[in-house]
Amino acid sequence: MPTITGFSRPVGCALIRGGAVGQHAVPGNLRPGDTLLSVEHISDGTPPTRVDRTAEFTVSASKAGTIVNTTTNTTGGWLHVLWAKAE
Repeated sequence: MPTITGFSRPVGCALIRGGAVGQHAVPGNLRPGDTLLSVEHISDGTPPTRVDRTAEFTVSASKAGTIVNTTTNTTGGWLHVLWAKAE
């Protein structure tokens, strides 16, 4: 996992398909206890647009590789997920 120079923890990111409210699988080494830094909902268009949805998501407390969306259906779009590893 890459580390940002000067940043004290490894970070991870993934681009995944959006979906219905609920759980979303995230490839990479996302684990319970990691800190979710941002989730951006990206919609196709000319130009593509993004909406910050970080407040609507959490890292699953019990299932590795999973974030949970509590409010917004993001079907048809993409999610850019950024997190910092717990150490």
